[in-house]
Amino acid sequence: MAAIIQLLGRPGIHRPHHETGRLRGRKTWALLAALALRGHPTTRRALAELLFPAADDPAAALRWALSELRRGLGGDAVVGGDPVTLDLSPGTFVDAQLMLSGQPPADDDAGELLAGLVLPDCPEFELWLSHQRERVSLATQAALRSAVTAELGARRPAEAVRLARRLVQLAPLTERHQELLVGSLAAAGDRVGARAAADACTRRFESELGVRPSPRVAQAVRAPAAGLTLLPDGRRLKARLEIEAGKVLAAAGAAADGLERLRSAVRLADDLDDQVIRGEANAALGTTVVHTVALTAPEGVTALRRARDLARASGDRSTAASAGRELAFVATGARRGAGALLRQARELAYGDDAKLAATLGVEAIALVDSGRHEAGVRRFQRAIDLAEQAGEPRKAALSLTNLARAHLTAGDPAAARVCVDRAQTLVAEQRWTAFLPFPQAVSAELDLLEGRVDSAGELLACAWTAAVQLADPCWLAITGRGLGLLAARQGDVTAAMQWLDSAYHRTGAGLPQVCRWIDAATIDTICEVATAHRLPRAAASVAELEALAVRARMPRYAARAHHHRKLLTGKESGATVPV
Repeated sequence: MAAIIQLLGRPGIHRPHHETGRLRGRKTWALLAALALRGHPTTRRALAELLFPAADDPAAALRWALSELRRGLGGDAVVGGDPVTLDLSPGTFVDAQLMLSGQPPADDDAGELLAGLVLPDCPEFELWLSHQRERVSLATQAALRSAVTAELGARRPAEAVRLARRLVQLAPLTERHQELLVGSLAAAGDRVGARAAADACTRRFESELGVRPSPRVAQAVRAPAAGLTLLPDGRRLKARLEIEAGKVLAAAGAAADGLERLRSAVRLADDLDDQVIRGEANAALGTTVVHTVALTAPEGVTALRRARDLARASGDRSTAASAGRELAFVATGARRGAGALLRQARELAYGDDAKLAATLGVEAIALVDSGRHEAGVRRFQRAIDLAEQAGEPRKAALSLTNLARAHLTAGDPAAARVCVDRAQTLVAEQRWTAFLPFPQAVSAELDLLEGRVDSAGELLACAWTAAVQLADPCWLAITGRGLGLLAARQGDVTAAMQWLDSAYHRTGAGLPQVCRWIDAATIDTICEVATAHRLPRAAASVAELEALAVRARMPRYAARAHHHRKLLTGKESGATVPV
C-alpha cells in the first residue's frame, strides 16, 4: 500500500485512510533516515558504529532497530541484507528524498529533517545529520527559487509571492530571497507591499548583519546570495558542508546556486591550512563549471588543475582521480592531449570502481563520437558494470543513456531500447530529476521509430517541462530536437523547423565540445527534413553539417552530410529520408 514516509518535521508514516504510523525509538527513526539518505547501501557494522557506539552489543542493538523498522514499515518497504538496503514499494516515497530531487515542499509547514532529534551519544551521526539538514534546506531553497521563477514566468505572481515568503522564512538573510519577494510583490501589483518588504529587509540586515542590502533588493533585481559570517572554529565543517551543498544543488539542476555554494567553499577552504579540503573544493567547483557553464571556461580548468596539484601533494588519490578525469573530459572535447590524461586518470582511479566507471564513461563518449563504435560500446559496458559494483546507480544510468544513444545512432534500436529502459528505471528509483530529460528524449525517439507517436509526445512534453525548469542548454537542445522530430512525423514541417532551429542555435558556444554530438544530431535532422521536403535551405544546411562534422572530427556525421548531398543532387534514385 502506497505511503509517504515523513522525515521532515515530526516524523511519521502516512497511509491512505489510516492513522499516521509511528516507529518506536529515536534511533529507529535515525536508522530509517540513514538508509534513505546516505545514497548507498551501508554495512551493518558501519550502521552499528554510527548509531550504537556505546552499546554493550552494537550488533544486537542494530538488529532490534531493524526489526522495529520492518514492523513499522510493513509492506511499504523491504529492509535487510548486508550491506543493508531500503527498497521502497511502488508508490511509496520519502519526503526528504523528494526534496533533494528538486521538488518544492507541498506542505508550507514542512520542518527540518528529524526535527528535534538529538543523539548526544552518537557524535558521528550528529555530524551526518547536521550535514543532511543543510542539504535538505539548501535543496528546498533551490526548489522554491525555481518555483518562484516559474510562477513569475507563467504570470502567476500571487503564487510566486506565497512561495517567496516561504523562501524568506527559510533564510531571511539571503539577499536573493528578499529580491524575489520584492519582485514578486511588484509583479502582483502590490507596490506598497513591495516597498514595505524592501524596507523590512533593510532594517533586518542593518540590525542583524550591520550592513545594508544592495540596491538590487529595492530594484527587485536578482543578485548572488549574501555570504555567511562564520565562527573560526566552524570553518572546516562549513567548507565541507558548502562543498556537498553545492554538489547537491548542481545535481538537482540548480547550477547557478550550486556554483555559488562551491565558490563559497573554495573561499572558505583557502583560509584553511588543509590541502585535502582545498583540493576537494576546487575539484567540485571545476567539475561543475565545465559541465554547466562551458567546457573550456578558465574558471573551471584553473580550479581542476589546482585540485589535481593539491590532491597530489596531499596524497589524496580520490580527488586527484576526479580532477584528472575532468581535465581529460576537457581535453577530449578540445581533441587535444586527451589520451594521456585519460590514462593518468585510469591509473589514479585504480581500485576505486566508482571513479574508474566515470573515467571509462568519458572515454566511451569520445570513442563513439570519433567513429570507434565497438570500442566505445565495450567501454560503456565496463563502466556500467563498475558503477553497479560500486553501488553508483546514477553513474550507471549516465553510461546506459549514452550507450543507448550510441546504439540508436548506429542503427540498433533494439539494443538502444534495452539500455534506455534500464536507465529510466534507475533514474526513477534515484528520483534524479536533473537528468531525466536525456533518457526521456532518447526513449521518445525510439517510440517514434516504432510508430508510437502519442507515447513519444507524452515523454517529450515531460522532458521539455523539466528542461525548461532546469534551464540546462543540453537538455533544452536534446528535447527541442525531439519535439522537432515529432512535429515532422505529424506532418507539420513549419513547426518542425522552428523546434529544430531553436534547438540547434540554443546550444551556442557554451555547449561542451565533447557534447557537440547534440548539435550534429540536430543539424542532421534539419538536413533530413529540409531534404525530404525540398526546402530552399537544404543545401546550406548540408554544408553546415559537413563543416561541423569536420571541425568536431565526427566521421559518422561527415558520412551523413555526404548522404544528404547525394539525395539533393538526385544521385541516389528512389532513396527516402526518414522523418
